[in-house]
Amino acid sequence: MNQRALLFDVIRRSIEGPIVAEQDFDMNHIYKNLKKTVKKYNIHLESNSIINFDDELADKVWNAAIEFLANSGIYYKDTGRIIQFTEDEIRNRIQYAPKEAQYGEGNDKVIERARTADDPNPCISMGSSVNVPCENKYFVPIMLSYLQEPLVDIHCPTTNLTTINGMELRTRTPLEILASWEEVELYRHVAKMAGRPGICYNGVGISVSDVGQLSAAHLMRPYDSHCVGIISELKADNSIMNKITQTVLLDGQCTPYANPIYGGLGGGLDTQLVLLTAEMIALSVVFMGTTVGTTPTHPSFFSSTTKEILQMVSVAFQAISRNSHIMTRLTHTMVGGPATKTFLYEIIASCLVATKSGLARLQGPRGATGAIEGACTGLEARFQGEVLHAAVKIDREKAEEIVQKAYAKYKDDLDKKPYGKPFWEIYDVDTIQPKEEWLNLYEEVRAEAIEWGLPII
Repeated sequence: MNQRALLFDVIRRSIEGPIVAEQDFDMNHIYKNLKKTVKKYNIHLESNSIINFDDELADKVWNAAIEFLANSGIYYKDTGRIIQFTEDEIRNRIQYAPKEAQYGEGNDKVIERARTADDPNPCISMGSSVNVPCENKYFVPIMLSYLQEPLVDIHCPTTNLTTINGMELRTRTPLEILASWEEVELYRHVAKMAGRPGICYNGVGISVSDVGQLSAAHLMRPYDSHCVGIISELKADNSIMNKITQTVLLDGQCTPYANPIYGGLGGGLDTQLVLLTAEMIALSVVFMGTTVGTTPTHPSFFSSTTKEILQMVSVAFQAISRNSHIMTRLTHTMVGGPATKTFLYEIIASCLVATKSGLARLQGPRGATGAIEGACTGLEARFQGEVLHAAVKIDREKAEEIVQKAYAKYKDDLDKKPYGKPFWEIYDVDTIQPKEEWLNLYEEVRAEAIEWGLPII
């Protein structure tokens, strides 16, 4: 489908759609509509398993999500109107979602494809944390620690620049523009240092508003990934659509994402199943995503590895992978950080759930909730890649068995906040190699996973 024609259609609906007060949208279009839809379709997850085995439930969630999205629409904050599509329009546009896409070029080219729950091919490993706070001096060595790992297929800057010429960054100012350019140019430099000049760059991460991304997006290549977040739940504004418009005009590949908060406006597990699925559909239909993503978050642990969220991810993404060829992405966030076994057990559980739910791309792992200074290293990205490649060699039943073992190992540690250690304490900053302490923990858990039956080579 012609993206520019679709763009004009979305913009027109944002200007001419029904007028609704934002509070009314939240309470009636989202909260009450979710409850009504879940009741109508009798959606209830009763299983103690973490990976979903109920195909009928996944299909009910899919149909419920389309009906819910048609009734709710997308709230456009700058006009106070609803971008609304009928069920027939939504189902029609889903048929035109990309089935595959090229990211990167040359020796670094990877082809991302829509997957099913039992697909024999591993999903793309986007080995990188996201926006971890850190001093500028560690920006290059931390990125090198990731880009030197062969199983990292795509990458985005793991840490953010915090200053430019000694000045703290401020959004919607010239400093944001300068930082956005610096991020893209530094990324290219580090990729060449790692011998991977063609690897896909996912950005512009430093750009909080539309200002930085609109300025620096033209520095990105056709096979890079333009990342755009929407507002929870199911909202957009001019800043977001400015980024989408820029990407479409550049013939770029857009990878929008939505981050529902578990227990928030979307409610508990049953209603969140429908909301998360609907958001992924909206990212494809309304926001023209090549690959669509999410980071569902627990309100207490600020992670995506609690049992409820893993179950939600499994059902919602199986609903999508069973009923469409929309390519999906999960950014998974852990409580455990580098130099902790908790972190590695969380990676095992999340990777297996993602693989056996039909995701096309897994981004992360984001350790220590992504908020602890310097809590990111390339070693966990190596482990993620190994687990993803091993996961496709076992069936769902075996994967569930291993997930339960991993979950039992870390579930009681979540409230203890084992954030681990920063990069510079567990990596040699000169050689960009993990120190013995972190390497030994990785090898111990890796051996344990192999003993459980995960065929890591």
